[in-house]
Amino acid sequence: MSCESSQTILYTNCQVYGQPGISAILCNDGKISKLLPNGNVVAGKRIDLNGAWIYPGFTDAHMHLTGLGWSLETVDMVGTPTKEAALKKVLDAVNNTPEGTWIRGRGWDQNDWPILEYPTAADLDKITQKHPVIFRRIDGHAAWANSLAMDLAGLTQETKDVDGGIILRDKNGNPTGIFIDNALDLIEAKIPPTSPDDIRRQIRKAQKLLNTLGLTSIHDAGTSKEEISVLKEMISTGELSVRVYTMLHNNPDDYEPYIASGPETENPFIKIRAVKIYMDGALGSRGAALLEPYSDDPDNMGLLIIKPKTHESLVKKITKAGFQVNTHGIGDRAVRTILNSYEKNANPFLRNRIEHAQIVHKDDVSRFKELGVIPAMQATHCTSDMYWADERLGQDRLYEAYPWQTLIQSGVIVLAGSDAPVEFPDPLAGIYAAVTRQDKNSWPKDGWQAQEKMTMEQAIKSYTEWAAYASFEEGVKGKIKDGFYADFTVLDRELSAINPMDILNTHVLYTIVNGKIVYQRNHDK
Repeated sequence: MSCESSQTILYTNCQVYGQPGISAILCNDGKISKLLPNGNVVAGKRIDLNGAWIYPGFTDAHMHLTGLGWSLETVDMVGTPTKEAALKKVLDAVNNTPEGTWIRGRGWDQNDWPILEYPTAADLDKITQKHPVIFRRIDGHAAWANSLAMDLAGLTQETKDVDGGIILRDKNGNPTGIFIDNALDLIEAKIPPTSPDDIRRQIRKAQKLLNTLGLTSIHDAGTSKEEISVLKEMISTGELSVRVYTMLHNNPDDYEPYIASGPETENPFIKIRAVKIYMDGALGSRGAALLEPYSDDPDNMGLLIIKPKTHESLVKKITKAGFQVNTHGIGDRAVRTILNSYEKNANPFLRNRIEHAQIVHKDDVSRFKELGVIPAMQATHCTSDMYWADERLGQDRLYEAYPWQTLIQSGVIVLAGSDAPVEFPDPLAGIYAAVTRQDKNSWPKDGWQAQEKMTMEQAIKSYTEWAAYASFEEGVKGKIKDGFYADFTVLDRELSAINPMDILNTHVLYTIVNGKIVYQRNHDK
């Protein structure tokens, strides 16, 4: 696929979201050159869309590009209903993997199992003692390893805990095989590094899936310098079929060179002007930092992965270099700590973000608008977590959870995304979750914490023009408008909240990036 063309392309016989008088779009050199009431113009190529609906190209504003590609070639434990089902997947991988080779994967969630307990290394040791194995939890903030992996990492009873991390231990002080947040590094540092060929292969796999789902752009929440190098090579060879807004990985080796040289914003397929920082863990693994203890773990308030002073100094440094700061913050204590840090050191014109912002104390809602901070929130996190969020938070705090409409009404935009591979990156599933706050079986009846539902217009904006604003691209992306990128998501019907199940039954017919078809239903270009 080539991303550059001087040929004019006319997309005709279509219905354009929000523009009832338009039925054809003329594209030239990757941009929209004219919106037309009919197809009566000369064009180098004409494509009849047979009455389909064109939307501005959907953007996933928080996902992990190579992480998604990696997940497509490793053990997928998402949705396993029992520990035994997860272990069966491990056994299948063991039977197809040479001894001594690392086996990895992610997606298990003990909250979905009949017995709500963390698994152990002993469970994995029954499957294999000849392969080091490690599997990240669904949220990516905890990992489950076997004894061989722990042995290779030199982990014993004497191993000390690390700042911002937890090693779960048995009654004798021995590691059980579960590592939370910064403790993951103790094992994962021993895994052989990925090569540029691995990265390219994983990006290819990820973008192919993303294009089938109607995604034309993504915000990559933690990009390494090696990944940027591969992305730039793919752009030069015309291989990249999704635009990437990078958040430089929270590693000085990755962000320091760019802090020194400054943002890169000229290439229409890659933007380098943000840095990702982690403040806390995740709610499911009780690592999200809360202002009050967990209801189901009264001695635990979660943890801050970095010290507030460290965050403040990083914000000051990143801001001075002209980069947006995007900080992972899930619990209300983490969100407040980030807002305090931004208030002291951030520049509101840099559109700094809090990634996830899942639990927000009522006293902090108005501060997003006051400080120019954008919450990047993933609707399907809510509908995945709603079954057990009350156990973590208790009834009195549930109103703080995933407060999309409250934040929108306070005057800020809310970004959509999937956090893939944590959730499947289907924007239609995200829109459905945003407007219903229900699972795919329409539960609960009126929606979970229904006062926080988005309208359909808001949900679409969260995937289009609001996402474009958050990446400083509102002048070229997020709308169907003359001079904007010719990035379109083409659906077989109009999206409507009247019968929400229709959203889930909607099909992506075409995905168009830079004026060219990168996916066509039943015929992948």
